[in-house]
Amino acid sequence: MIITRRPWTLFDVDVLGAAVVLLMGVAAWWSVWRPWRQTWADYRAAVVSRAAVTAKLEEEQLALREFEQNLAPLQDTIAAQFMRIPAVNSFSSLLRQLTDVAHEVHLELLSVEPQPMAAQGTYLVSDIQVGARGRSGDFVRFLDRLAQENPYQTLRLCSIQRPATAETPNCNLTWTIRMYLLASPEARAGAGS
Repeated sequence: MIITRRPWTLFDVDVLGAAVVLLMGVAAWWSVWRPWRQTWADYRAAVVSRAAVTAKLEEEQLALREFEQNLAPLQDTIAAQFMRIPAVNSFSSLLRQLTDVAHEVHLELLSVEPQPMAAQGTYLVSDIQVGARGRSGDFVRFLDRLAQENPYQTLRLCSIQRPATAETPNCNLTWTIRMYLLASPEARAGAGS
């Protein structure tokens, strides 16, 4: 058996064709495969990031719902307290309340002198100077009742005097109470909403 071998002969065209095929392979890898791999990696990172953001958003929405549920009772409480703040048009009833409480605790009112109102933020304040006669324990009960019935007032000044030679336990009492009032019913409605 005779085996003939033919020598390989390379022509310029063959080298050129191989170079073109190689260049086409590199160009395909560079322009298709590499960007596709990068896009796939970016897509996977975006999916993971989106899942994390979605989980955080759901967590924040749950916290917001809980906050809104807790906020509603607080707003109702604030609105109820705000409605209890006396307005300017209720000043005469506050003075009547002051005299009624004094009578109930057995204080004899000698003078009640409201001072002019002055603006203080969203409130108007009025100092009321009161002179009375009675026992010091009655006076303490009077202040306690006022504080319970109208917490929007403060005791500014107080004086209890009793002469050492007095035959009765009654004292001469003078005090100044500062009343806090809302400027107007419109301000009350605006702040309550």
